[in-house]
Amino acid sequence: MRYLITGGSGYIGSRLVRHLTEREDTERVAIADVRPPHGFQPKTEFHQLDVRDRAAAKQVMEAVRPDALVHLAFILNPIHDEALMYDVDVNGTHNVLEAASAAEVGHVLVTSSATAYGAFPDNPTPLTEDHPVRGAPDFSYAQHKTEADRVCQLWALNHPDRTMTIVRPCIVFGPNVDNYIVRFWTKQPFQLDVGNLDSPIQFVHEEDVVSALTTLLEGHHGGAFNVAGDGVMTLRDCAEIAGLKVRRMPLRMARGMARATWRLHASETPPGQIEFARWPWIVANDRLKEATGWNPRHTSRETFEITMRAHGKLGAGEDASQPAAKPPAATPVA
Repeated sequence: MRYLITGGSGYIGSRLVRHLTEREDTERVAIADVRPPHGFQPKTEFHQLDVRDRAAAKQVMEAVRPDALVHLAFILNPIHDEALMYDVDVNGTHNVLEAASAAEVGHVLVTSSATAYGAFPDNPTPLTEDHPVRGAPDFSYAQHKTEADRVCQLWALNHPDRTMTIVRPCIVFGPNVDNYIVRFWTKQPFQLDVGNLDSPIQFVHEEDVVSALTTLLEGHHGGAFNVAGDGVMTLRDCAEIAGLKVRRMPLRMARGMARATWRLHASETPPGQIEFARWPWIVANDRLKEATGWNPRHTSRETFEITMRAHGKLGAGEDASQPAAKPPAATPVA
């Protein structure tokens, strides 16, 4: 098998590369990224690629001629240049899939996100893969993931003879993750409460994501798959584990402060993120388990505690061995 991984130098991509190179049937793993990996594994090669460059994407795809393409090249940490984010996240996906079509790649796997479902008061809990992706107009990352997800769905319809795998992870945490979501609990002086501390939240360990991607690739499983750790937490649980005090604030004031700090570049968190702290977007992982036999090694709670411990923020008396709450039963989608 020959693999091409866009974004293969990232923290998920580099772990996926390691897993694939250890397989006997792997002939080559091509890493396509704007920067080279920290170290090269056996059976690997590097191609510098900015996915916004349509011609370059085609050139790399033609040079590698992969059996399977894994598209991980997205911007996670929000930036103020929304046009650049859109160009990478959405147009970049267009370019890579177009190149895959021309190169007749048989299996394409793209990482979408559970945020693509959007956070709305009428969301069923948990969300299954049959629920439509609706995004969030005030949160660019979620909206871009929604558009890219739909591009992948359209590609699958236009290529019924090939395999398209859409992976929708919830919040990815772990000891090697250090992004704006992690810093929400490790760098903030307090946990903001806008009447949402009992809102459910879930996490998946970085290694569980990699094992899910590997399993889906090995089995050539097509379709959409949520990836999440078992169990759910609440924002109150997270604040207690991280040792953060809680500060109550009216929702209108919190929204105004979020808009102002984002506009002044004083915050990493765009104001649209508030809705994802207010409304449910819990996903079910049953389809992935039933189709592949995959099971997460870490629960949501264990994943959060492992991450906080890695950043020196685990609250006194908290133990990752404590059982996590079970996700609520699914409600039918109309």
